[in-house]
Amino acid sequence: MNKKLIKLAILSVSLLTIMAGAAISPALGDIALAFPNASETTIKLILTLPSVMIIPFIFVSSFLTRRYQKKHILFVGMLFYLVGGLGGGLVPTIELLLFFRAVLGIGVGLMMPISTSLVADFFDGEERTATMGQVSAANNLGGVVLFIMSGVLAAISWRMAFSVYILVLVAAIIVFFYLPKTKVDYSRQEIKLQPLPKQIYVFGVAMFFIVLAFHSIPVNVALFMQQEGIGNAQIAGIVISVGTAAGFVAGLLLARSKRLLHTYFITIMLVIMAFGFLTVGISQISFITGLGVGILGFGFGSIMPTVFDEVSRQVPRVQTVQAMAVVTGMLFFGQFFSPILLDSVGYLFGNESIRFTYQFLSASMFLVAIGFFLKTMLMQKQIKELEVRRNKPTTSTLAAKEKQRSM
Repeated sequence: MNKKLIKLAILSVSLLTIMAGAAISPALGDIALAFPNASETTIKLILTLPSVMIIPFIFVSSFLTRRYQKKHILFVGMLFYLVGGLGGGLVPTIELLLFFRAVLGIGVGLMMPISTSLVADFFDGEERTATMGQVSAANNLGGVVLFIMSGVLAAISWRMAFSVYILVLVAAIIVFFYLPKTKVDYSRQEIKLQPLPKQIYVFGVAMFFIVLAFHSIPVNVALFMQQEGIGNAQIAGIVISVGTAAGFVAGLLLARSKRLLHTYFITIMLVIMAFGFLTVGISQISFITGLGVGILGFGFGSIMPTVFDEVSRQVPRVQTVQAMAVVTGMLFFGQFFSPILLDSVGYLFGNESIRFTYQFLSASMFLVAIGFFLKTMLMQKQIKELEVRRNKPTTSTLAAKEKQRSM
């Protein structure tokens, strides 16, 4: 089948996954008003609870790929996604709302590792890197569409915001027609897979912290803008979508950016994210808030696909889903713990304002960027020293050359 059509099918799934839990974040302020007896932490749980269910079902998805075709697992995940997504807008109580958010998480958990592993199934080399960047771009484009639609619909009613999840039907149609059925390697059921390299878990930890920081935007921006009198739900939706739009551009430019920045790629992207957090943390108007979120989105949209690309290169193809499950699980752990840990930071420092949270994240990112810069400099020095040793002639070589001259 035409690779462009296969890529279209993969990207259509990617549109729905990463930002699924946060898609209705522009309506969060209105939902809080609709359930006045619910605490602020409970309201934030509406966005983070899907992550709790996503994590175990990522590993369920990895297990199922050893026995069933990935295409069939995708369709099951899409069904949960549709029911959980739309159901949230039909409930009378906060408890039922949280239940349907959990169902949504099951759907995303089944879909997520497959959407990234399919890139390794059909693409290699630099084409794989470029496609992984396009997957990240699709993640962010989906966020743009979902956030803007959610913000517009939330201006009508917070319940209407949940109708954005009906977009999964479009992806299901594309997958049905254009995604080939992958062969199930039944021999894998009898083979004990080798342990994953330690580097995979390092990537997982890195993903946890980078997502923990970035997820403070969809979780907190709507509340931040409401508390500071900067804008309403519709404006919050546009502001959040600016970040995902910037991530979309970053994903498209990934291969070119990595070639240009080379060894300092991660360091520079961390500095960009730090500057984005600082901009949001000092903003007083919606335009500056949106600018900061856009800067943040570009940095995050560059780092995340880079991690997934590196993970796909660390393991043989037979273990790709397993490795992706580990890193993706840490991604959603980061989403879930983001409000919990960041609220705790505010409590420890005696400043629980959302503005302080963004300023704290800015300082933290700058420190991490400095650490990466020093590590990169050290590695460059070691590489140069190794090259000098390789090119330096030995005593025996010099003696041989001297003997040739004397002859």
